[in-house]
Amino acid sequence: MRRVLLLGAVVLLAAGCTDVRQRAAARAVERSAGGKARCTKSARMLGGTPVNTSVFICNVKRGDALCDRYSSTREGKSFVVKLQARRVDCVLPPS
Repeated sequence: MRRVLLLGAVVLLAAGCTDVRQRAAARAVERSAGGKARCTKSARMLGGTPVNTSVFICNVKRGDALCDRYSSTREGKSFVVKLQARRVDCVLPPS
């Protein structure tokens, strides 16, 4: 029983953490856009098993409670960053 509770706590803790690919996508957007980026999380299967994610949607705050939205797509060992929209709301889509 203790193992199940411990495993559940670890899964919940890990679900809120930034993973390596998400952070790499955010860094690529930050270099391209010149501001702090927040990106969608990596996809996960039911139960918390991570899925190999290659596309992240990222927002960079621009003031007036608005953001510029970018897509950051992993190609090989790097990310290709493309502007999707300027001055949109700062709510990221669910991931």
